[in-house]
Amino acid sequence: MFSSTNNSVSISVSDEESNENRIRARTRRKRKKPGHRTTFELPRYFLRIFLRYWIVLVFLLAVGLLLFESTRIITKSAKLKRSPDSIPNKKNEGNLNRLDPTTKVIGGVRQRCLKLLPPEELEHLDILERKESSSPVKKLVYLTGTDSSSPVRVNGTTRFNLFTGNQTFTERENSFQVSETVSVHCGFFNENGGFRIKDEDKKFMQSCRVVVSTCAFGGGDNLYQPIGMSKASTQKVCYVAFWDDVTLAAQEAEDQRIGENGYIGKWRIVVVKDLPFVDQRLNGKIPKVDSKSQFRRDPLGVLDALLWRTNSVLAISEHGARSSVYDEAKAVVKKHKATPEEVEVQINQYRHDKLPEDKRFNGKKALCEASVIVREHTPSTNLFMCLWFNEVVRYTSRDQLSFPYVFWRLKVLKKVNMFPVCTRKDLVNSMGHPPRYERRSKFVTESGGGKSKSLTARRLVTRCFSSRPLHVCIVGSGPAGFYTADKLLKAHEGARIDIIDRLPTPYGLVRSGVAPDHPETKIAINQFSRVAQHERCAFYGNVKLGSDLSLSELRDLYHVVVLAYGAESDKNLGIPGESLGGVFSAREFVWWYNGHPDYSSLKPDLQSSDTAVILGQGNVALDVARILLRPTTELASTDIATHALSALEESSIRKVYLVGRRGPVQAALTAKELREILGIKNLHIRIKETDLSVTPADEEEMKSSRARKRIYELLSKAAAAEKGTSEGDCGQRELHFVFFRQPERFLESDESKGHVSGVNLEKTILESVGSGKQIAVGTGEFEDINCSMVLKAIGYKSVPVNGLPFHHKKGIVPNVRGRVVSGDISETEPGLYVCGWLKRGPVGIIATNLYCAEETVGSISQDIEEEGVGKGEKEGSKGLMQLLEKKEVKKIDFSGWEKIDAKEKQMGIDRNKPREKLVTWEDLLAAASADS
Repeated sequence: MFSSTNNSVSISVSDEESNENRIRARTRRKRKKPGHRTTFELPRYFLRIFLRYWIVLVFLLAVGLLLFESTRIITKSAKLKRSPDSIPNKKNEGNLNRLDPTTKVIGGVRQRCLKLLPPEELEHLDILERKESSSPVKKLVYLTGTDSSSPVRVNGTTRFNLFTGNQTFTERENSFQVSETVSVHCGFFNENGGFRIKDEDKKFMQSCRVVVSTCAFGGGDNLYQPIGMSKASTQKVCYVAFWDDVTLAAQEAEDQRIGENGYIGKWRIVVVKDLPFVDQRLNGKIPKVDSKSQFRRDPLGVLDALLWRTNSVLAISEHGARSSVYDEAKAVVKKHKATPEEVEVQINQYRHDKLPEDKRFNGKKALCEASVIVREHTPSTNLFMCLWFNEVVRYTSRDQLSFPYVFWRLKVLKKVNMFPVCTRKDLVNSMGHPPRYERRSKFVTESGGGKSKSLTARRLVTRCFSSRPLHVCIVGSGPAGFYTADKLLKAHEGARIDIIDRLPTPYGLVRSGVAPDHPETKIAINQFSRVAQHERCAFYGNVKLGSDLSLSELRDLYHVVVLAYGAESDKNLGIPGESLGGVFSAREFVWWYNGHPDYSSLKPDLQSSDTAVILGQGNVALDVARILLRPTTELASTDIATHALSALEESSIRKVYLVGRRGPVQAALTAKELREILGIKNLHIRIKETDLSVTPADEEEMKSSRARKRIYELLSKAAAAEKGTSEGDCGQRELHFVFFRQPERFLESDESKGHVSGVNLEKTILESVGSGKQIAVGTGEFEDINCSMVLKAIGYKSVPVNGLPFHHKKGIVPNVRGRVVSGDISETEPGLYVCGWLKRGPVGIIATNLYCAEETVGSISQDIEEEGVGKGEKEGSKGLMQLLEKKEVKKIDFSGWEKIDAKEKQMGIDRNKPREKLVTWEDLLAAASADS
């Protein structure tokens, strides 16, 4: 045995196992000297302690951090509470007038993102003269709504664009086909539509060669003065800010007043009228400096750097966060900037059109950030902007989703400078939107009812943090009811809301009033469904106010009761023969073809003659006329009730007369509805030439109302197109507009007693009653129209319930900004409110109820803060359930409606329809109670 020693390791080799050719090695550490043991003992001790108790140490550290942050939040909240109306915007204050350049590192060297000319050269920079464009597009022909032959189906919204008109999907496809002359609907042009501005503002803008524009609609943003321009630019560049009346009032309230010269600082303020959209995000889709930004560079220098120097025709920033339109679509849904349904429709279409998932086009990001747009006016760039705007109108208002698609399809547009994000940041100081409470305060204030009703944002978004919930009952599940519920849920975190309705189905007139050939209008149901499924909201159908429950019982159970049950009756003419068979209200006919359970057994006479008369010329009258005259093959794929479709398929009606007391200038319809019915294929429009003559008073009305002028022009054009065509051909479908006639009496049939056979009409003339208004006055001359059916489209009427103040002549509940009043206007009913048609009368579109609900919720919030509404204990939903159970009322909750909904959709699949409606009370209740 031998040993070999090497430093502190000793290796021993034994020959005991040599017979097995094995060698066993054993190592042993050299004994350390005593002095070395004490050197590392203390660190080892702490290491062992740390390894044993590290979880406890991490936990203690987390608790300490949590306590520290909690202390900071409490301190900050206390400061905000002491001064709720003066929250500083440090970002805005720091950015205002900031001129330092934005830089980035390129090749190890820090450089400016935006390379402008030196100041001395900027002073001598002139506007570059436009060169002849090499684009194959030489001429752009702008189409208007009247050039279309059929209506567009706008996915996901009720939005209608007064600019682009009724662009069909075929027209959309054609607009991408490039040639020397291209025809396109355009978001920035329409002879009869668009923003209405003063003539002097038009002349000013026409004098400008370079314009920096911004806009603010709805009072949502402030106006920031531009900085950083050269003296040459101040003389050659126009700064134009577009406002609406709400923004004007909001800015004036903050002492931002327009001077006598039309300016605020450097901005020329242009106040626009007739905004085409309810959605202000669409009204603001004009090329502009975003209203939350402050332009801080010389405009001519920017044109030179981004357009002239790069020989580009359009410049726009790349997107800061994403590169793919499909990634952006997911982000839009995640951030709640558009509904999943809207985005899905748009993205599915883009996938169908094979838009690639590439994240870069021509070396640039495939996604843009549309906050700053710089462009040159050429046919090709104008075509691009028109197509881009049209996509925004057709689908979602998120222009980032539309840009890549249009840029990809319009391959003729080559010279686009998509500059990097840091360049965009150098162009503007990002100020951010004002705080939410501040934006919400920018609405016109009113006074009434003996005390101020000014709605400050703090009151409008009052939060209830009390442990005691606010119990609210909303009667009526139509748009007014759901919009009210939505606003209350957002404004009061302690609110518990119950929505009751006499029908087992929710959504009111969206389900039973919207025409079946208007499916895009019904998309609002998606939003209402999300409200009904909210954890603090519940729906109970088949509960009737007045029979199952009294108003006083509801007021005992809830802190707040909001009546939003609409108008379920009709105005009467009060003339002889009104009770004859065959005389119906338009509401009854609409509910019949929409499958309302109260009117599914209605038997309109569609076979005794070929003529029907509709009294009234509003949108409801146009709806029923369109259903009577539209080919049933087009209705078969809608959700029209089967019994109605069968009756219409066998209908003999070929002529429909729309009768109005006044003339075409005063017709109470909208251009959108009129265009749609005028676009029905093979439908002949009949209007007497004498009815189209206008008086000076008519001219004055049209001058003061662009909408009236537009309608008159549509009717005149339709009449001219039919001039010379024959009347009365067998099977020919005709729509007759009959003006200057009022019904005197209904004629009874000699062959069928008790049934109508015609209408006796008195001719009228118009007389001025001042304020530019004209009324119809009878002349004593009469004529008859023979028919088998008459529909009265003269207006809906609400019905009262016991214990509710009611204005029988107006058909509304007397109220001040939604507060129910009784007797004297200053005597409000505590905790009782009203919204929708019951509040303002049967006028407006679905979106009108949004603003109506906002006003009512504002009153509720103010009363909670000032009048003590919401105090005291109430049973709310628990008490309602007990009361309904005691009265043996079979309520249908939202899960019951979902069963109805699922069954209708399944039945619809069998018939190639969106749904097949259940139309009887028995079937609806049975479906709601069926086992899943």
